[in-house]
Amino acid sequence: MELREHDGLALSHRPRMLIDVTRLKRLPAIVWAVSLLLGLFACETSEEIAEISYFCDTVPADETGTGAESPTCGADDPNLPPEPTLPTEVCQTLVAVKSTPDENDLDTERIQKALTECKNSEIKVVKLTSDGPNNAFVAAHLVVDSVTLWIDKGTTLYASRDAELYQKTGNCGVLGVNDSGACTDFITVSGTSPAIVGHGVIDGQGGEPLVGRDYSWWQLSNALRDINGSIGNPTLINLASKTTGFLLYRITLHNSAKFHVKITSVPADGTCSAPGEGFIVWGVTVLTPSRWLNSQGLQMTPHFARNTDGIDPGTTSNAYCGVIACNTISTGDDQIAIKGGHWVSDVIIAHNHFGTGHGISIGSETYGSVVIDGVKHPAVENVQVYDLTIDGDSRGVGYDATQADFNGIRIKSDASRGGVVENVSFRDICMRDMVNAILISTAYNPLFAGSKFPQFRRLDFQNIRHVTCMGTRQAVVTIEGFDHTRRTGPVTLDNVVIDNIGPHAVRAEFADITLGPGPVNFEFQDDNDKVNVTNRISDDSPPKACVFPTLPSPEKPDGWLR
Repeated sequence: MELREHDGLALSHRPRMLIDVTRLKRLPAIVWAVSLLLGLFACETSEEIAEISYFCDTVPADETGTGAESPTCGADDPNLPPEPTLPTEVCQTLVAVKSTPDENDLDTERIQKALTECKNSEIKVVKLTSDGPNNAFVAAHLVVDSVTLWIDKGTTLYASRDAELYQKTGNCGVLGVNDSGACTDFITVSGTSPAIVGHGVIDGQGGEPLVGRDYSWWQLSNALRDINGSIGNPTLINLASKTTGFLLYRITLHNSAKFHVKITSVPADGTCSAPGEGFIVWGVTVLTPSRWLNSQGLQMTPHFARNTDGIDPGTTSNAYCGVIACNTISTGDDQIAIKGGHWVSDVIIAHNHFGTGHGISIGSETYGSVVIDGVKHPAVENVQVYDLTIDGDSRGVGYDATQADFNGIRIKSDASRGGVVENVSFRDICMRDMVNAILISTAYNPLFAGSKFPQFRRLDFQNIRHVTCMGTRQAVVTIEGFDHTRRTGPVTLDNVVIDNIGPHAVRAEFADITLGPGPVNFEFQDDNDKVNVTNRISDDSPPKACVFPTLPSPEKPDGWLR
């Protein structure tokens, strides 16, 4: 198994425990041994010690009835539109002529030719399919404009590893250069009702060496990690401004060089009369890395796949009236990040499963307010997140993981990027082995100064549960406002239970917090000057019952032991 860095950092801070051997037998041997040592040490003291409760079970993904593999996910949810369907007619079908992503035989020209021709036809669908062992296409910088790209089951569309084919500023693929705009995207989406669908795969090859170089896109990004630099690697799928009615359906995304999907899409008529009219992401699987080793034998880890966000609404321009449902996401950065650098409103995020990643996030950009019909709207408003699992123990995260790789629910900003986030609800969420279970921070990067002061208002948390399996750090809850006049709140916590939480694992400042009516098993320091706590707990409802599915995991080499 991989030893997680955070597993070894804080055993001395973990609460001493009574040993529940029945539970411990379900844990890997190394964890059981450490737990026994801690238990023996505890027996030498006379202090009262609390038992640690473990929750390590998983079920097959199809038993949950949710996530990318479920054919019935969302069917009974009145908040959602009907599940999309695959096209019934095709304008052009392209057949693969190779079984590997041969850089000497690119498919860019013939794919783009078909997309362009079908845009002007009555049936706007281009299908990529396989022919026996020939199941691979490889291309660079495709444009999907007002047309559907359908990738058939068993077929993979690979992004070329030739950095020169994505060149924008001259710095694409150049080691050590901090230039976030250096490269074009792999797929640029634009126009009216564009779509990328199918049961096939799009593979960005982020961990593979670039053509003519001995390093990969991810190594380029990691070379700038220490200075928090932003490399200009290609985004896998990026939506252009003024896109309307985008659909991403049933596709599998692997190994993006940078972000997987940046969403900019709104309803065609500008009004949100039904959920999903602006955009729909449904039944998608993101698994990055998809292999533990690359072709050179180097180990790939989610932490190493830096800046590989899963689904990011609002990155390039406004994202309005959207649905992100029934997806499974494991990656190296935020699974979903609502980027409030542009207006994001009326978004439903439902019935999703997360594995590795930095959590369900809003920010750090939160300055994108807009004025519509004389009314000023905040950067992020009217977002519902529900029926979500976030499972840090879903698969090993690698030798290089840090605390930042174990986040649950985050709303983040700072004085250089701040603005208003308002009316966001999180309910029916289960988390496992997070370091930051709930993190609301207006000083996400305290080194950044400015006058864009963050304000987070009307945040609701209901039926939230965090459990422990292999985590050795207590989960932390942080709720921070910016100052006395720019407070965070009201924040409502209703039936929010963090198993095994300790008395020093809660921090609040410049916040107005209401507890209840369901129980909350941790306390805030009530300080009228900084924190105002209203306790309305009136019932003893049990904690939310959690079920964690077995999620897709990277392909393991022969003889690989975990």
